[in-house]
Amino acid sequence: MLEHRKLLLLTASLAISLTAILFILFFSPYKITPETIDAVAKINPFYLVLAIGTHIGGFVIWSVRLKIMSDFIGISADGSGETGKANDLKLSKSLKIILASLFAACITPSQFGGEPVRIYLLNKNGLSVGDGTAVVFGERLLDFVVIMVGAAISFLLFRAVLPYHSILYPVFTFIGACLSAGVAIMAYSLARPEKVKKVIDFLFSKIKSKRLEKVEDKFHRELDNFYKAIKRFQCEGKTTLVLALLITLAFWLVAFMVPSLLLLGFGAKPVWLQSIAAQFILLIIAAFPTTPGSSGVAEFGIAYLYHTLVGAPILGIFVVIWRLSTYYVSLIVGGVTSAKVLSEIS
Repeated sequence: MLEHRKLLLLTASLAISLTAILFILFFSPYKITPETIDAVAKINPFYLVLAIGTHIGGFVIWSVRLKIMSDFIGISADGSGETGKANDLKLSKSLKIILASLFAACITPSQFGGEPVRIYLLNKNGLSVGDGTAVVFGERLLDFVVIMVGAAISFLLFRAVLPYHSILYPVFTFIGACLSAGVAIMAYSLARPEKVKKVIDFLFSKIKSKRLEKVEDKFHRELDNFYKAIKRFQCEGKTTLVLALLITLAFWLVAFMVPSLLLLGFGAKPVWLQSIAAQFILLIIAAFPTTPGSSGVAEFGIAYLYHTLVGAPILGIFVVIWRLSTYYVSLIVGGVTSAKVLSEIS
């Protein structure tokens, strides 16, 4: 049943993405023209390879962050993990966990499918489910901080690029308010865990299910592990958090270099700053759970955001190559690594 669902999500994601690509290439204002074919013929393959290498390099940076956070969480107060040994997640294992989670992330809305995979694999590598959840939650929180700050700056930068589209501002103000409310709720749950536990107990008491009754004790145990791990970060892991935040910033900046490298390949201006701003805005749009892997949303979103930055003859093919260099590379690498990891576990 699970494999059938994965296949359905993969098929839907590819179908939507390919439909969007075909529309952009053949029916949009940025469709293929003789000038487009000319530009493709002159493209510098060095920058294409560099762009793909940079995209994959971002995952290496991500794996460093996962390792330092996992190693910190995995060490208990007496310096040893559940097995009595200090947790030491090898960088190669960390990278494998990141790559294995990519496939699920690529076929689920808002890439939420990647988190359960990372928690599961961290658990297989010595962490409790609660500790693994704390690590992944910490990753998401760091990403959220960087993205929200970057997006706020990006909207200011984009005022000069999109002067006649003020209708976007109230829309994104509403989105920002919703995200801020979500952050406030999460912050409250971390500051007042006893209140959250009362809410959970209330929900368990109201939902009558034998299956839920069986997992209630385990759920509370893992919730306690989660809060203990978060508390340790707050009390003892400030240096680790600062380092992880710097690595998070480096990860997103490296990931956002890909479009500019592709533009250099086309012989166009790389527009580094505006390109980074455009991708921060795109991340906010793609965060909404609309389609599997944000297919369609990403293609049309990047085309719209770059239409004042890139010449019309190359915009359509630029969008296609950008999507191939990022999403499709992640899908292939993630699929191959997932299959390898599953075979090792079984």
